[in-house]
Amino acid sequence: MVWILLLLLTFGMPAVYCGSHTLYYQITMTSAPTPGVPQFSIIVYVNDIQYGRYNSDIGRAEALIPISSIPFSSLWMVSEHMEHQTKVAQEYEIAHRQRLHFLMGVFNTTNSNGDIHVYQTNNACELHDDGTISGYQEIAFDGKELLVYDKERVTFVPVTQEAVMVAQLWNKRYDSTYTKIFMEIDCIEHMKMYLPYISTDLGKKVPPNVKISSSESESGIKLHCWVYGFYPRDVDVKWTKNETDELPSEESPEILPNPDGTYQIRVSVVVTPEEGATYFCHVSHISLEDTLVAPFEPNKRSHLCITVPASGMLLLLLLLIGLGVFRFSKSMTKDPNGSQSVSTEEKD
Repeated sequence: MVWILLLLLTFGMPAVYCGSHTLYYQITMTSAPTPGVPQFSIIVYVNDIQYGRYNSDIGRAEALIPISSIPFSSLWMVSEHMEHQTKVAQEYEIAHRQRLHFLMGVFNTTNSNGDIHVYQTNNACELHDDGTISGYQEIAFDGKELLVYDKERVTFVPVTQEAVMVAQLWNKRYDSTYTKIFMEIDCIEHMKMYLPYISTDLGKKVPPNVKISSSESESGIKLHCWVYGFYPRDVDVKWTKNETDELPSEESPEILPNPDGTYQIRVSVVVTPEEGATYFCHVSHISLEDTLVAPFEPNKRSHLCITVPASGMLLLLLLLIGLGVFRFSKSMTKDPNGSQSVSTEEKD
């Protein structure tokens, strides 16, 4: 179950190009039913906004946009479109089940011993500001990308050497002419239909918050730049040394969603402290007029260390003063009549 969910997440989300709109279909088919995971599913995104879905559990296409965003005069058109998309999705379910079985045959795999195999394809079309159109399709089996669609040559090409034979068999078995037609015509028409209903979300811009921190590392100090609460999803985060030299990150940072619909990312680098060197985190986002530059300030930690002992010394001083007052008051006694008397030491 967990393995399947990881595959669904790691095979990729669409990159949203600045100045363009992307309609993206994420299609998944598993070789056997799994509790909590539909055997077949289609998730539709307009840019990074989930617009619709279909899966074998619900058996129909659904638009995931508020009804209030659809004009009353357009409700019938949207309803009719979703009915048509349901029929298309049901045909896709049959076709992709055949493709999954084909790949299982090529790799000589079965469902024995409880093994479950996963077929995935990502399809997208892109409409740019200058009116040009582009798109792509990727095919993966058990989490490994095998084929990508070459729109100019109207054929699927292998991603790895292992997939060369798969590409040859695939192109003989499946006619990819419709893939090109879908990218350049059907997909673009659907996108133009969907965009008005999510225009509010597409226009929303929320600037990021940035928090800089550090931790000890075996090879030096690890600097962390946590960027959070921003929308839309696209963001560029990088570390520099002395504001000019870009520092590579040893990790592959992921942009993660927040429950409120915004996003977050943490970019970390390991540095060896050098005298006079300065480190900065640069954040570029569409909500910002200029790149946000946040410095790493190592002295902040030392200020904290100095503050703690200083407060401790102040507390000790107050205790000493209090002890002195207490001892002085003990040296003064009162007689039964309530008048003060001096101690025998003071009498002497």
